[in-house]
Amino acid sequence: MSNRKNIRIVKGSSRFAGAQDKNVGIQPFLSSDVRNMIEGDRNLVLNLQTQFELERETCNTYRMYGNISVLYNNVISGDTDDSEFLNSMFFLPGYLGCPNSGPCTGLPPSDTFNFIPQNNYGPSNTTVYNSLTAYQANWLTYISYVYSSEENESMTFYSNPDTNNLEGLNFIAGDGIPFQLETITIDGRDVARFTSPVAHGLEVGEYIVLQSGSTLSTFPNASNLTTYLTTSYDLQGATYTSIQNTFRVDSLGSEIAGTEKYMINVYLRSLDVTTLPPNPVGTFKRMTNLGNPIEFTSNYYIHKHKLITNPNDYSLDRTGFESGIFNRKGRVFKQKKTPPGYGEKTVIIEEFKSYLWNTNLDINRDDYFDNLNRPIGDLYLTILPSNKNLMWNYQSNQSPAGYGWDWNFRKNGYIDPFLDNNTNWVNLVQTTNNPVNLPPSGTTFRGAFVEYNPYELKETIISEIGHSLKFNKDVIRQPGTNNDYIKSLYRYEPHHRIPIRKFSTSISSNDTLFTSPQYATYSLSEGMFRWRSVLPIGYYEDEVHGVNYPYLNDAHYPHLDLNFNIEPIFSYPDGTLYSGITIINDYIDDCQ
Repeated sequence: MSNRKNIRIVKGSSRFAGAQDKNVGIQPFLSSDVRNMIEGDRNLVLNLQTQFELERETCNTYRMYGNISVLYNNVISGDTDDSEFLNSMFFLPGYLGCPNSGPCTGLPPSDTFNFIPQNNYGPSNTTVYNSLTAYQANWLTYISYVYSSEENESMTFYSNPDTNNLEGLNFIAGDGIPFQLETITIDGRDVARFTSPVAHGLEVGEYIVLQSGSTLSTFPNASNLTTYLTTSYDLQGATYTSIQNTFRVDSLGSEIAGTEKYMINVYLRSLDVTTLPPNPVGTFKRMTNLGNPIEFTSNYYIHKHKLITNPNDYSLDRTGFESGIFNRKGRVFKQKKTPPGYGEKTVIIEEFKSYLWNTNLDINRDDYFDNLNRPIGDLYLTILPSNKNLMWNYQSNQSPAGYGWDWNFRKNGYIDPFLDNNTNWVNLVQTTNNPVNLPPSGTTFRGAFVEYNPYELKETIISEIGHSLKFNKDVIRQPGTNNDYIKSLYRYEPHHRIPIRKFSTSISSNDTLFTSPQYATYSLSEGMFRWRSVLPIGYYEDEVHGVNYPYLNDAHYPHLDLNFNIEPIFSYPDGTLYSGITIINDYIDDCQ
């Protein structure tokens, strides 16, 4: 039939003699360039947007990257016109290292804060500068996640920073939020005011539940509030007294704006306050409703972080054209005002550098679950001091970083004198045959102090953890006696959240566990399994509840722009103020 154009119809009588004519039928050729589509018959209408969203939602591979801007506020200061002070602005006798026989003298340059230092600043017999590994000389970056929680973390709250008469409270994270109590009068009514050093998260009409697990510090003037809050009542002519531990929140704050986050006011009714000692302290938990104390009372704990990556699983580079938000300040000092033999010096007062970072390891979200047995919603950029140059003080086989929470770094300048060290480093003394053992993947660290309400199914950060650093007096000292060392103390936050998924603001419920996610919890008050659903990528319930980041080559690329703040703390527990110095960077070049 393909040669239909060559077909000729010939009568039978015309073909040969005697042939008869007869009817001849020809099957017509039927063809078409279209046909009716049969549903499901090897046909698929592909919507690129729908396919993209499907692939993005089912992909669990993450590659992290971002920007780090170092912001530090130095505590080194002084009159640069003072020749005696000027001598303390440099490493002496050498800038590029310290003598084997003793510590360096002079104050450290700003380069000690940078993520890629230009020189070596530690003892010359233990450290060797290597430009290829310089990105590990001062700081290390990791990716971590919250894998667990700890209620038994020991904590200390000092209610009175007077070092001659310290008052405080020892407690564990599970005891809740620390506070001080004072009795005042508001509009002619007696009021008990509970003041916490961190945001309490309560609203008017909710309740505080005083805890008896906290113990007093070994200071004679501290008093646990739960010993004294008693209620007296009459029954059939007899007077009875009982301890009262649950109080309704009647109002918040004082006449000063912002205090509502830290002050809770309770109207005194039949409360006996005649035996209250001065400055009583204690801990409390938040309770949203009186119906079911177990379900409506919040739990308190600290996050436990676990490192996912190893020290070499990231890249770090200086930004090509970006400079810090603050101007560099330079000053040239002539020969007569510089240490002998050093010639002219240019002193760099401030220099804030920026860096690009990315992980070299793909992270599969399916491999990790958080402390609530949920698929992880956050990864963290964890920054730790390597202390390869031994600039920072440390104890044997311990990290150089002490730790504490907001109340350990009080805004009035007082700090907890008993900040402990993390215990995750070993072999800190670096030599040719004994390098520093940097924390590997799987190492765990303390994290934020957290409230979790079982009924609300929601975590609230009460306080991020802070790390503290101080200079090692065996490596660097101010000129003078052997005891005249730099009284430095700096604070930074080690864990920085990178949201990768968000949970819904609304709570879903079901009466069977079979059709509920594995992290659903059973509510006794409602008789249902309840949970917060994971929101799809690109969907926002409001301005903050949702995530959206690049998806390419079957991987997600969450991005973090981080201002890494290194903040000075200005006084010791004994009240001695730091000398207030600006960390400097000095150099000599041929142009000078």
